[in-house]
Amino acid sequence: MNTVKVGMLGTPDTIDAVAQGLSQRKWKNVVVDPVLICKGQEPGAALDTDNALREKILPLATVVTPNVFEAKTLSGMEQITTVEELEEAAKRIGESVPYVVAKGGVELPGDKAVDVLWDGKEITRFEAPKVGEQRVSGAGCTIAAAITGELAKGADIAKAVGAAKRFVTRGINARVSANTPFDTVWQGAN
Repeated sequence: MNTVKVGMLGTPDTIDAVAQGLSQRKWKNVVVDPVLICKGQEPGAALDTDNALREKILPLATVVTPNVFEAKTLSGMEQITTVEELEEAAKRIGESVPYVVAKGGVELPGDKAVDVLWDGKEITRFEAPKVGEQRVSGAGCTIAAAITGELAKGADIAKAVGAAKRFVTRGINARVSANTPFDTVWQGAN
């Protein structure tokens, strides 16, 4: 196994442990879904966690998959309200990570959910019709996991992102409702 995905890491101690574990071997692909500010965290603790993630995990990543909020934070941009700004954020983040998949989702205006891939040389857009205007819980981590799976099977980054985008779009179309603030992506959709 030469591919791994890292998701939400809620404390600096957890980040230290994961960074140490990742550093103990050589990985071909380290996909990082940079979940910033965990629900329920105090602002000071959240900042410590965000800083530890940036300092200790991102340098080990080959692919990072920020959503709009995370892309804004990691790039240092004040706003991301257009696809072009999302692309600029991806390029800025890409100064320290080889591949950036910035996820626009329903956050950006228009009738398409647009994600962008920065590969260090060029931007590739991945678009699908929006399925409503509300966020769907699990979409971000699902696309990161699907990218990881495709890379582990040997796909190049653009093919991995394309396959992952199609997979998560099917899951959003088949989303399930519960007594939660957002519907949840259905990963079993065909």
